[in-house]
Amino acid sequence: MGIFSALKSDKPKFKKTKEEGCVVTFSVEIAPQEVEDRTQTALMRLQQLARIPGFRAGKAPIDIVKQHFSGRAREDAVDALMRKHIPTAIEELKLRVSEPPTVEDVKWKVGDPLVFSVSVEVSPTPVAKDYMKIPVLRKPTTADDAALSKRLEELRDAQARLDVSTQDAVGDTSFVVIDYAGFRDGKPLAGAKGSSELIDMSSDQSVEGLGAGLKGMKRGEHKTIQVKLGGVATDLQVSVTEIKTKVLPSLDAEFAKDLGVGSLDELKTKLKEVLDRETRSASEADVVRQIEESLVKANVFALPPSMVKRQLESMLERMRRQMRGSNQLPEKVLNDLQSKLHPKAEEAVRLAFVISAIAEKEKIAVSDEELARELEAVLKDAPNEAKKKELSEIFEQRKDQLAQMIRERKTLKFLKDNAVYKDA
Repeated sequence: MGIFSALKSDKPKFKKTKEEGCVVTFSVEIAPQEVEDRTQTALMRLQQLARIPGFRAGKAPIDIVKQHFSGRAREDAVDALMRKHIPTAIEELKLRVSEPPTVEDVKWKVGDPLVFSVSVEVSPTPVAKDYMKIPVLRKPTTADDAALSKRLEELRDAQARLDVSTQDAVGDTSFVVIDYAGFRDGKPLAGAKGSSELIDMSSDQSVEGLGAGLKGMKRGEHKTIQVKLGGVATDLQVSVTEIKTKVLPSLDAEFAKDLGVGSLDELKTKLKEVLDRETRSASEADVVRQIEESLVKANVFALPPSMVKRQLESMLERMRRQMRGSNQLPEKVLNDLQSKLHPKAEEAVRLAFVISAIAEKEKIAVSDEELARELEAVLKDAPNEAKKKELSEIFEQRKDQLAQMIRERKTLKFLKDNAVYKDA
């Protein structure tokens, strides 16, 4: 055996040891000599900073420094070697890392190699499939007469007024004005008293038993009703002070004028235009939904857990902004909400990867001219030069994100143009 075959390589060794979905674990082994060299360098640097009694700052002998700071030197050396070799390992193993790596299970004894494991999340590399000629059931893009009639009735309802009812007794569609006071065990209940309270008998009541108790009562009548407040049985003394009825305005020229329109025909024309825009927008949104659902169903692959987690947190944050007091939701309710939203978060992340894969496969890109037009649109309504400058700087900072948004938009248009449509 020749002398060269007996020599051991000092080159670090990288080996993929485990792969579960988008989580990859690999080992790193660094030769003892490199570890020793790095430790000595760490000691030298610590010597320059060390303040040891009996010696001037930075002048203590290296062996004394080693006695005091050997542990710190080892930590610095290991940290430096990790920062040096982990990126190299990722490159050599051809990993598309999506999250910062996590170091695990560090093993090192003096004279032995430094060995540790690294866990990283990697981005999937899906090969987009089944994205051409996606079948789509297209809903109508114009509103029908039924939709127009419904919107007119909604407008009439919004302009309705309450008049004194000709009926003497409370009915299912009455609006009742009452005075009330709550009692339990014959004692007045704090906070359960009011006057001139308007009750809509046609809607659900927040107080259990109130609607049934009021029905049939006459104007001026007094009565004790059995209800539940906070789930507890309560005696509610009620006086009906008035019975009213909702009166809808006539669908005529006067009604149109009250809405600022010259005639009923003109009102119907304007409403039809609005409804057509809404219907067209809803139809297009439904087309996109069907395409996205088809892509998610056809392209199944593992996802980076951290990306799904961030998407879920983003969805929850949006819901918190929409729902007052959601930060105070009970833990069980919050957990149930997370469980329901988790599949939606996965779908959103999966869709983003699929759209990107399609764009790459179809060579869909964003040109400088397209970005320039986007910036021009942003600056169009700027009130002055100072605002234009501010918007331009923001645009430049977010240019990559905007380019990605434009690319996704173009890819979605490509998918819609190549879908196969059938009218609903």
